Amino acid sequence: MIKALRLLVFCLILPFGTALPAKEAAPREPSENQETSPSPSQKILNVGVVIDEPFDMKKNDVYQGYCIDLWQALAGDLGLKFHFVEYPSFSELIEATMKGEVDVNANSLYVTSKRLQKMDFAMPFLQGGMQIMINENRGGSALKLWNGLRDSGHLKVLEIGIAVILIGTLLLTVVDRYMNKEFPSPWVDGLAESFYHVMSICMTGKSSHKPLPGPFGKIMAGIWTAFGVAVVAYITSTITSVMTVNKLHSMINGPQDLAGHKVGVLKGGVGEAYCEANHLNSESFSTLPEAVQALIKNDIDAIVGNAMSLQWYDNSHPELPITEVGPIFEKKYCAFALPLGSPLRHNLNEALTKRHESGYIEQLRQQYFGNIQ
Repeated sequence: MIKALRLLVFCLILPFGTALPAKEAAPREPSENQETSPSPSQKILNVGVVIDEPFDMKKNDVYQGYCIDLWQALAGDLGLKFHFVEYPSFSELIEATMKGEVDVNANSLYVTSKRLQKMDFAMPFLQGGMQIMINENRGGSALKLWNGLRDSGHLKVLEIGIAVILIGTLLLTVVDRYMNKEFPSPWVDGLAESFYHVMSICMTGKSSHKPLPGPFGKIMAGIWTAFGVAVVAYITSTITSVMTVNKLHSMINGPQDLAGHKVGVLKGGVGEAYCEANHLNSESFSTLPEAVQALIKNDIDAIVGNAMSLQWYDNSHPELPITEVGPIFEKKYCAFALPLGSPLRHNLNEALTKRHESGYIEQLRQQYFGNIQ
């Protein structure tokens, strides 16, 4: 009887089943190249960029470059939705980062103690440094020569020499009008002929002018010839020395030579901070192409900026008379910047660590920069 009751109860309960908790399957970690699909309600991040070859570039409305490729790989790993927000200069993007107007600053920024006080940084992904770009065709000019003669005090001596030549021209004209019957009677023609003879003696020590009669005339001719040779020697040596000094002063072979020169930098970039710290005369530009054009026009004497950016731009524009000089200096680490207290920092560092360990970041560096160190 009891067994029959138990069988009846079991048959009544079986159609309804039981609500037992199911064991959750462990989440699978995405593969190295797999992008995780974000949920529809996920926040769309503002990712700030400034056009800075080869880190952040834009061709046909498509962003690309070292930092762009790296960020897109990290965003895929973390399943982040985002859109790029372009800024005209580094200073404006850095300001937007500090204010939290962008969630990620996807440019290659140097990690510095001053910047760490105003924003957070993810793990560094590259070591960079600064270098100097100059105009290969930069040379002397007539204005520089004139200024050199003036500053060295040679102009006063040359002024005296010119005055002596003019006085000698006037005296020779007066003497010839009195003693030489074949001498032109019009004053203009006479002064022109005398000036020609005076300059011939000054420049060559010779002249077709007839010697003045008497011992006094020969003595004056000898003195004038000696004066002419001295003038030529003085002018030659003076101009040569001033041109040599100008050339030495215009040579820039490293950061130690920047003092006294006008230096081009990018707004908000490392070059601007370097020039301010070292009290150098600098002019800021929004983009590197603008600074290069100023360099070619000799409006500035050099450009100080990110070594990799300068070398990339130089290699990409072989038609331009630009080159890099001196060693790479002020080496620092580059990283993505975030607003202070950003919740993205931990996950971004984790994704960066995995990309470092897989060799992806080194492969990306080789792809864009080759053997540039």
